Parts: sequence; structure tokens; C-alpha cells
Amino acid sequence: MSLVKLGIALILMLNLTGCWSKVELDELSFVYGIYLDVGKNPGTVELSISSPLTNRLMNGQQSGGGSGSGSSKTYAKVTKTAETIPDALMLIQKDLTRTISLAKIKAVVIGKEYARSRMAELLEWMRREPSVPLGTYVFAAPGRAQTITELTPTFETLPSEVLMKLGQNNYLLGTTIKQCLIAEASGMGYAINYLSFGDDPDDTIPAMPEYWVGMQGAMIFQKDKMRGTVGLQDARSLAWALGHPNDPEITVTWDEGKSRASVTFFTSKGSRTVKMTEKGPVFYVTLKGRASLVYKKDIENRNKIEFSRTVIEALEKKAVHDLEKALKKTKESGADVLSLGLLMEWNYPKEWREMREHWEDYYKNHAEIHVKAKFQIADYGTEV
Repeated sequence: MSLVKLGIALILMLNLTGCWSKVELDELSFVYGIYLDVGKNPGTVELSISSPLTNRLMNGQQSGGGSGSGSSKTYAKVTKTAETIPDALMLIQKDLTRTISLAKIKAVVIGKEYARSRMAELLEWMRREPSVPLGTYVFAAPGRAQTITELTPTFETLPSEVLMKLGQNNYLLGTTIKQCLIAEASGMGYAINYLSFGDDPDDTIPAMPEYWVGMQGAMIFQKDKMRGTVGLQDARSLAWALGHPNDPEITVTWDEGKSRASVTFFTSKGSRTVKMTEKGPVFYVTLKGRASLVYKKDIENRNKIEFSRTVIEALEKKAVHDLEKALKKTKESGADVLSLGLLMEWNYPKEWREMREHWEDYYKNHAEIHVKAKFQIADYGTEV
């Protein structure tokens, strides 16, 4: 019996040895944002990382402007140029006193020129780097990606947190690494949020400019090739069809522009279906939503039933028109952003095998897509 007790005691003691491979948190440098640009020398990549300065965050320092200097900054940016992304990270690690950790990345931003020429490199690295979270948001910058690090995080602590919140609020797309990899592996297209960047128009101290970041639309890809950009309304419509937007708002007019109504959708979703015909596949995209009336101007003073019918017809007409316009641009660029090809593969695998090799050309020149909308106004306020 004593031997049994001794054995149990030894087993319990083994659990007290700790983790042999542990690394203390104060020995790590957590990367929150990665910014990728084409290097000055041909065939190189310029990689920047942003990382919080935890010692200053713990001291309660205020966040500072990205372009400023001094002890008020709670984050740091380090930039290196190399032939590949891993080589650039190794060069950065060489100059740091802490070990780089990619487990907390919140955003990856690619410059416009990098998106045109080296997107395949980024997707290959994402596919093989196990420490990068698949839920990381991906954005495109209008110029060089590393300029985004200069933004002033007015409502957040770090620039990367600003980008993460832009992805999380679902105003547009919120595309993640996982979605990019799935689309690329399937031979489909995808879209990522296209940022805007510039001076804050409300800045009152020109000597210390504040830089503001927002979203101006979407950058669209087919597999690893950038095919162009679309504006804010087009990106909004595509996001709705993909089921991404949060509380979309629409304003419509009638009576030659003299009457007007604005609604906010508190539920919204998009669905996609395909039906095989003698002429080939026909795709159907449906936008659905329930809305609240937030503004009304009706010069004819219609009753509730007539007013409701008029507004819903105008809303559905506008939503259909906006999405058709956005899809036309994706077809012109040959980027199947809504992954309609996957619907074919799932529902008609035999026909898909015949079309797969030339799907991009078929989508661009022959795909038949019908758009419709089904809306309801559930809340008219205190009166109509």
C-alpha cells in the first residue's frame, strides 16, 4: 500500500514541474499589425510591424499620433526590407530585445502596388505560417501600407485596434485571412476593405497633424490577382449580398425628388441560389431586410398603406439597381466576388467539372445573374 501511495505522490509531483517550453510575457513583443509594400529594389518586400509598448500602456500614458514622437506613443513601428516576408521578419527580430509573437495580429494591410504584383506571396505565407490567426482582418491601402501606421487612434489605443474595429463593425466587408485563403484555393474571387487615408479635416494644430483613416470601397481579387477597386456604395451592396453589413441605411426619393424617406435595417441578409436551365446556370441573388423608418417627407400626405407600398417599392428598386451595378463591375473584371462558382460545384458537380477550367471567362462574359429584394418596414415611429 505504501508503494501505491508513493507512486501517486510521484505522479502528482510531475504536474508541479511547469512547462519546459514556456516564455514569459515580458520576453515577447506582440505584433498587432503587419503592413506590406513593394520594396525600392526589384523583387523585394518592405514589411512593417506595429507593436504596443506595454511598459507605457501600463503606466497609463495617452495614445499619441502615429507621426509624433516622444514618450506619449504607446506603440512602435519597425520596418525592414528583404526578398520574402519571413526574411524581413527575421531582420526585424535581429534588432529587437524581445521575441516576436504573431499570435495577436489584428490586421494585415497591403499597399496598392503590393496588391497588384505580390498577393500570391502573402497568401502563400498565410497558408504556411501557423502562428497567424485565420480571423485576422485584411485591408488594402490607397498608396503605401505603412503610411496607415501614422493614423491617430482617436477612439482607440493603437492604430491596429482602429483597423480591427473597422473590420468588426461590419459596415462593409470584414474580410479575414481565412476567407481569402478559401476563395483562392477554390479559384473564386473575393473583396477586401479599401481604406482611405488623409489629414483630419478638423485638426486645428497644423504643426502636429492628425491622420484619419476610413473606408472608401473595396479592392477586388480573382484568386491571387488584383482586378481593381469599387466605390463605397458598390462595396456596400456586395457586402449585403454576402451577408456582412450591419444595420444598413437607405434613403429614397419619389414625386420627382420632392418626397423622401430614410430607413435603417435592423435585420438584413443576402442569399444566393442557382438553377440549371437549357442555356446554362442562372444565378439568383436576393436581399432581405426589416427596417425602421427614421425620416419621412411626403408632399402628398399618403395614408399608411399607400405610403408603405411606395417606400418599399422605392427601397427595393434602389437596392436591386445598386447591386446590379456592383455585379456588373465584378463581371467586367472577371472576379467572382460572390463565389457563385461554389454554388455550381455544390449543386451541379457534373456541370461544374466541365466549366471549372474556364469559369473566370464564363463569369465575365456569360454568367446570368438575377437580383431581387424583399423588404419590410416594421416600425414607422409614433406616426406615419
